[in-house]
Amino acid sequence: MATGSSKRVALLGTIAHYLTAFVVLLKGFDKLAVPGKVGFAVVLIVIGLIILFGTIFHHRFEKALKHFAGIIAFLEAVTMAIVGYLYMKDGKELIQYVCFFAAGMFLIAAIIHFTNPKVRTSKH
Repeated sequence: MATGSSKRVALLGTIAHYLTAFVVLLKGFDKLAVPGKVGFAVVLIVIGLIILFGTIFHHRFEKALKHFAGIIAFLEAVTMAIVGYLYMKDGKELIQYVCFFAAGMFLIAAIIHFTNPKVRTSKH
């Protein structure tokens, strides 16, 4: 039963990464239409693509980079906090809180990854 539970957790983590990449890419493409924000839009799109390809090819990247999952979780935390701030600045009423919550959860995941040796050695 433990393997079924760990597979479910891995699947939920993969879904979270894909959703994060989707949100970041959408915000990047949204900022392309704003004059003077093209550079910021390109940065968001690149980060979204890094998260997307990091999720698709995570097994290969984990072999090359010891803390790959923790680095991606930290990158997602920072990016979702920025996206939440942008939503707040755009005058949105609730979605920024979802982004801030996601940023907090990704930050907790990154901290757990960097401090717990069992998490670093687990295989998805």
